[in-house]
Amino acid sequence: MKILHCADLHMDSPMETHMTREQAAKRNAEILMSFQRMTEYAEKEKVRVVLIAGDLFDGERVTRRTVEGVLDAVRRTPQIDYLYVSGNHDDQTNAFADQEIPENFKRFTDKWNTIEYGDVAVSGIEITKNNASTLYEQFPAQKSRVNIVMLHGQISSACGVDQVNLNLLKGKNINYLALGHIHTYSCEQMDRDGIYCYPGCLEGRGFDECGEKGFVVLDTDERKIAPIFIPFSSRKLHRVTVDITGAATNSAVHQAMKRASQNIDKKDMVEFILTGAADPSARIAKKYLYNLVESDFFFVKIKDETKLILDPKDYENDISLKGEFIRLVMASDAGEADKIKIIRTGLEALAGEEITV
Repeated sequence: MKILHCADLHMDSPMETHMTREQAAKRNAEILMSFQRMTEYAEKEKVRVVLIAGDLFDGERVTRRTVEGVLDAVRRTPQIDYLYVSGNHDDQTNAFADQEIPENFKRFTDKWNTIEYGDVAVSGIEITKNNASTLYEQFPAQKSRVNIVMLHGQISSACGVDQVNLNLLKGKNINYLALGHIHTYSCEQMDRDGIYCYPGCLEGRGFDECGEKGFVVLDTDERKIAPIFIPFSSRKLHRVTVDITGAATNSAVHQAMKRASQNIDKKDMVEFILTGAADPSARIAKKYLYNLVESDFFFVKIKDETKLILDPKDYENDISLKGEFIRLVMASDAGEADKIKIIRTGLEALAGEEITV
C-alpha cells in the first residue's frame, strides 16, 4: 500500500510582513494549489492514504474558499483516505465548522484512534495540554501489523504540548512515525523496528524555509519502509550571500548580485545578504539596489551585513560636514555596531539617498 505523508502547509498564512498584500494573496493561492496538485499526484500514483501531520492551516484566520478548496480536492479523489491530525497552529481553528466533511477525510482527536487497512494500522492523536503527559501510557499496541503512528510536535525528551518524547515511543513496534512541526525534511532511525520522519513543509513561506520542499511517499509492501522525498513546491526560496568587498559603486554591487543569482529561476524568491567590507565613500544604497533587482524574481529582500571600513584618523582633519558627522558619532557613547549603523544611515542621507531602516 502506498502512503503519502505531508505536513505544515500553513494555508492562509498572513505573509504580509515583507510581501505586498497582492504577493501574499498570490502565494497563499499557490499553497492551496500545491495541495490540490498533490492530491492529483496521489491519484496518479495510486496512493491509498494521505497523512496530513498537522498545521494544515496557519491559525484562526481561514477563508471559506480555502477550506472549500481543500475539501473539494478530497472529494475529487474518493479512493484516497486523508488522515488528519491537528497541529499547534490548527488548535484554535474552526475551519471545518458548518462544512460537510467527505467520508474519506478522517480526523484524529485528542484520544488515540487507529484506522486499519488490511495488515496496516495507522494510529494518531492530537497532543493537548490535557493528554500530553499520559498519551504514551495509552498508546495502542499493534504487534501483528505494519504500525504507522502520526503526531505533531518537536522531538524532545519531555512530555508537553508541541513535544514528542521519542524515548517513550521506542520499543513499541512502530515501523513509521509520521511527524509534523519541523519545516525541513528529516528522516532518522528511531529504534530497531522503525524510523521517524518529518516531510517538511509543502511550500516555503519565509527565508528560514529555503531549499527543496515537498512530501514523502512510502510503500508498506516493501520489506523495509524507505520513504522517498518528492520535491513539489511551485517556488523555491534562496538565501544568496554576496561579498561586496572592494565594490566602490552601487553598480558594482548590483553586478555582484546578478552573478551570484544567475542560476536561480526567475519565479523563485531571493534574499540577498550583503557581506564583506564596504568603504564609506562607496555610498551603498540598499533601497536603490532593491529597485534594480526587484523585478528579477517573484520576491526580493536585501539584508545588509557588511562591515564599514572606517579609520577615525582619516577624518580627524576633515572639515567637511561628513567629517564632522563621523567624528561626532565616533565620540558618542553608542556601541560599535550602533555607530556603524548611524554612520551608514547618515552618509546615505548626506548623499541624498532614500533612507531605509
